[in-house]
Amino acid sequence: MLRLFFTPEWFQGLDLLFETVGLIAALLIAAYSWKIYSSHKENRFAYFSFAFMLVAVSLFLKMFSSGVLYFTPLRDTVLDVLRPTVGARLRFTNVYYAATFFVQMASLLGGWLLIFFISQKSRARLTRWYEVSQIALFVYLVSLIAFIGHFNYVVFYLTGSVLLALIVLNYYKNYLNNANSNTFRVMMAFMFILLSHLFFTFIFLLPGLYVIGQIFLLAGFSLLLYTYQKVIRKERKLKVEILPLEDDDDGEHEGDDDEEKSENEEKSERENKRRKRRTKEEQEIKTV
Repeated sequence: MLRLFFTPEWFQGLDLLFETVGLIAALLIAAYSWKIYSSHKENRFAYFSFAFMLVAVSLFLKMFSSGVLYFTPLRDTVLDVLRPTVGARLRFTNVYYAATFFVQMASLLGGWLLIFFISQKSRARLTRWYEVSQIALFVYLVSLIAFIGHFNYVVFYLTGSVLLALIVLNYYKNYLNNANSNTFRVMMAFMFILLSHLFFTFIFLLPGLYVIGQIFLLAGFSLLLYTYQKVIRKERKLKVEILPLEDDDDGEHEGDDDEEKSENEEKSERENKRRKRRTKEEQEIKTV
């Protein structure tokens, strides 16, 4: 039976709980990015949504394959379902494990690669044909690395570390430009995920590094989830309708024209300030 590496027995199952947080965060961010794309029609949000869907697919496959290895009842159930296709004496079982590992690695590296592209500059990315066409080359490279990583997990996690380091650098540059606290949180979240990949890379030296890597992975996705909640709260705040001030003494004699003009100017000024504040907050949401 194939294994990428052996995890500490006492930690088996706990890592699945940690990765569940990452799966939930990835799915929520993917759904929210698609929602923004549907309303603003900016391609980078569609790509961002697709990137986190790839991350979610990778986490799900990681959890599923680990669960099959950890829990005998689940393993027996999966083998019973696949028995007609795995051949006599289950001789093709390793092929299914290898295919699962390959898709897991390719989807995660693809997700990090897309996020790296999107975070490069503030302008709209991946809107020009030559930029989109470059994806084909990188898909080939990601697939190649995932295939090699299936035989040596060090290559997989080391490549992911390089991509995550570039993502952290891009978000750091973005933070210097906009000083957005949410951008800083996203940068720190990817920094934690980068550290988790680095610890996973050197598991061959000390298996206990897997536990430390999982803790950093949990911290990174938890921070992404917290940032998502902050953005959602701010968006809901923007949707609250600001009711116009009601006129006092509606049936009584109104003031002179100068007073009416002054009141209208004050209302107009307040409304302009509200629009500017909403526009600024919407921009902050879109720059995360």
